[in-house]
Amino acid sequence: MQRIGFTFEIKPELKNEYKKAHDEVWPKLVKAIKDCGISNYSIFFREDGTLFAYLEIEGDYGKAMGELSKLEISQKWEKLMDKYFVKKDKSILGPEKQILEEVSHLD
Repeated sequence: MQRIGFTFEIKPELKNEYKKAHDEVWPKLVKAIKDCGISNYSIFFREDGTLFAYLEIEGDYGKAMGELSKLEISQKWEKLMDKYFVKKDKSILGPEKQILEEVSHLD
C-alpha cells in the first residue's frame, strides 16, 4: 500500500461551498475512486486556501489517477470543482497538486 500526501489551493472565500460539495459527493464518484484502489481519502483546509490531502492506495498512484481521470464521472466532478481551484495552468482539469515526499510513518 502506498500513502500519498499532496497540497493544492482553493479560493479561501469559497471554502464553505467547496466543503458542502464534498459533503454531498456523488456515490458513483465514491465507487469509482474506491474501484481504482483508493481508500482513506481525507482533505484538510488551511485559512489561506491551501488544502492538504491524504490517501492510501493499493497499487500505483499514477496509474490509478490516470484511470480515474478517464472516467466520465470523474471528469464531470473535476469540471464542477474547477471554479474553486487556484492554479497557474488553466488548461489542466482539476487542481495543481504538489505531491509531498513521505518523511516518516508510524503505525
